[in-house]
Amino acid sequence: MRILILALSFLLCVAPPAHAAMPWSAQAAARLLDYGEKIGTHGLDPSDYELDRLRTALAGRDQAGLDTAATRSFALLARDLANGRVPAAQRRLSYFRTANLTPDAVLELLDRALAAGDVPGTLDRLAPANADYRMLRAALASLPADARSDRARVRANLERWRWLPRDLGERYLLVNVPEYVVRLMDGGKSGAEHRVIVGKRATPTPQFATTATGIIFNPTWTVPQSIIRESVGALVRNRPDTARARGYTWTGSGANLHVVQQPGPTNSLGQMKIDMPNPLSIFLHDTPSKTLFGQETRMFSHGCVRTDRPFDLAARMLAGTEWTPARIEEAVAARETITAKLPRPVPVYVVYMTARADADGRLHSFDDIYGLDAGISRDLGAAGLAAVRQLSDRTCAAG
Repeated sequence: MRILILALSFLLCVAPPAHAAMPWSAQAAARLLDYGEKIGTHGLDPSDYELDRLRTALAGRDQAGLDTAATRSFALLARDLANGRVPAAQRRLSYFRTANLTPDAVLELLDRALAAGDVPGTLDRLAPANADYRMLRAALASLPADARSDRARVRANLERWRWLPRDLGERYLLVNVPEYVVRLMDGGKSGAEHRVIVGKRATPTPQFATTATGIIFNPTWTVPQSIIRESVGALVRNRPDTARARGYTWTGSGANLHVVQQPGPTNSLGQMKIDMPNPLSIFLHDTPSKTLFGQETRMFSHGCVRTDRPFDLAARMLAGTEWTPARIEEAVAARETITAKLPRPVPVYVVYMTARADADGRLHSFDDIYGLDAGISRDLGAAGLAAVRQLSDRTCAAG
């Protein structure tokens, strides 16, 4: 049993657990084997879970060998369903961090599963339970075996859902970058849907989670140093009168230049910004460049997310407060910076889903605008990787 505990610790890359698991019965191990053989329904590869070793142990009469093989397979399956198959360090542009299962947590799960006689159910409950994940699984099951590119794409997006928190909240904002859409989700349904503009390939919008606490009307914009170096600094130095006319004020010079754009309809943030503090300095906001929403491909920002109909979104998020649409209109017209507090914090998830399925089983695919699917497919061992790579290459070449 000591060997089993050390092996489990090695698999999960943390300290050894404090106790040993219950022994495996042949019946429980057989159910685990059957579950592992069907793990492809989650978009995972059965060959990653040492099932041959488990199969051999089941055919023998060595209890210690069966305990070791079954516990190892269980731990590997639990880890990938709970945390995702792709290691966090290899998730390009993703800052989602699910809490890793510890060996003690795995053994506690295992003890409960064996005591209840429900190994498959225990494992299945580690995976996302939201409707999007379920519908993608159904879409994967309906795809023919030779639909290699579609299957690889769906598997990549099932993996991305496993990176997210299991409880997204009753009410939350979901930005899907490749779809150019933000949805205000309420009770599992979309209460509002808005087109968005996302980051250019050179300045991509990352994937992350944060919390919105308020709506800022007539925000100021502190210009990032990267944009000062790129364009605004030259405007201030060479055409100061034009810079002032556009609302810029500044202090310092050279490498110490600090620039702020004052509130108004020409402010780069527009006249509405969602207050959602995060270390990436990525926000949802209005924009004066509203004609860009008419374009099908909307990669124009430095990473932030610009939304159309910003005041409609603000009114929905502030519903139930004194911030009626009329009061919002008055506040915007006053051109004074003011923050309207939300009735309760709203989680915000900026995700990168290149496929989603609807309740009718239809699969909707979106361009892999940052070329991220191929890396996930490679790490998942997904069939059709070459097809996905070719699609990504064509998409990137078009930009």
